Amino acid sequence: MPTLKVNFAGLELKNPLIVASSELTDEFDKIKWAEDAGVSAVSTKLAFLKVPFFARPYHIFEEGMGFYSPSGHRLNVEEAQELIRKTKEQTNLVVIANMMGPGEDLEGWARLARMLEEAGADMVELNMSCPNVGLMAKQLNITAPPELGAVLGQNPALAREVCRAVSQSVQIPVMAKMTPEAQTAVVAAACAEGGARAVSAINCPMSLPGVDINNDGKPLYPTTRNQSFAGLCGPWIRPLAFRHVAQIAMRSPDLPIAGGGGIMNWEQTIEMIMYGAKVVTYCTLLFKRGYKIIPRIAKKILHFMEEKGYETVDDFRGCGLKYIVTPEKVEYVYMIPQIDENLCNGCGTCVNLGHCEVMALQDEKAKVVAPTKCYSCAVCYWLCPKKAITMVEPSDPSLKGPYHFWKGGV
Repeated sequence: MPTLKVNFAGLELKNPLIVASSELTDEFDKIKWAEDAGVSAVSTKLAFLKVPFFARPYHIFEEGMGFYSPSGHRLNVEEAQELIRKTKEQTNLVVIANMMGPGEDLEGWARLARMLEEAGADMVELNMSCPNVGLMAKQLNITAPPELGAVLGQNPALAREVCRAVSQSVQIPVMAKMTPEAQTAVVAAACAEGGARAVSAINCPMSLPGVDINNDGKPLYPTTRNQSFAGLCGPWIRPLAFRHVAQIAMRSPDLPIAGGGGIMNWEQTIEMIMYGAKVVTYCTLLFKRGYKIIPRIAKKILHFMEEKGYETVDDFRGCGLKYIVTPEKVEYVYMIPQIDENLCNGCGTCVNLGHCEVMALQDEKAKVVAPTKCYSCAVCYWLCPKKAITMVEPSDPSLKGPYHFWKGGV
């Protein structure tokens, strides 16, 4: 029988499903919902020795795309301690305490970590990645607090020393959270050198949503009068998250990774594990669909494992990495579109592509009319709303496309 149990940096988890640090984990009642849904661990909301400025949540959702989150409720250390104590007393969850120390003050980082450990945290997650604290000010040359958030996460040497200071001050595992604004594979390796037992990747990249074009370019947020640059979450950042997790896993194969960023279903959870993640973190998915999705994800993963013959999550972890090569080593297969007329509804999506003249509408159906002009980009395959197009190797060797360097093709 397959099992979802995993060992993550010394922590025994019943499954690899973790709630990311966010407004999902800033109050006990929400954390209890997470336990009732079946997650194995939560990362509590970001904690400081002293919260640097007042903030509360305000968000924009673009359906199916982005989740803009410029700010959020943060905890002072006393609030975080109380939340951790209550969670450990009243749940069976593993508690990861997300925290940010005072810039380059290494003893401040160590002191905060010790206080969270004393409250019962099973792991501390060093936030070197928040785009909403420090990074905007640095990029715009505005006076701001010291090396905070994603600013610190861009500095491998400082990240290493912060991890060293914290690792030497606590008995529990230390995890460093990566910013996509940096060379994460380099920073992650430096954090491991400093004693980090794991890394999480990725936090939000910095972004900026649109404006109200009918109201003087004011923010689209209905609950603020102005705005800051925003952390971007959700499906748009998933390819970035895959990239960063894969790069860390390829450079530091023995370093456990908590992978997250736009993971919205069980298939994408498996994809993240196949790119090297040991556990997977969720945020936008739970904002959007609530905790009822968690049991479904766990059930689907178990069914997948049983179907494929995997006994443990580690059996397929990282299997996608062996197919990643540098551009000059990509092996191309020449293929052309084939259309299932029973599925085609003649919508014209494949015919109206700006770069392609391979297909045309005939008798209200799409037809391949110029196969030798196809260069196997497969855009039509991805865009067909009826899934009527498949890519196939041509049976006629004379149907050779415009490029003559196909490796492994006809």
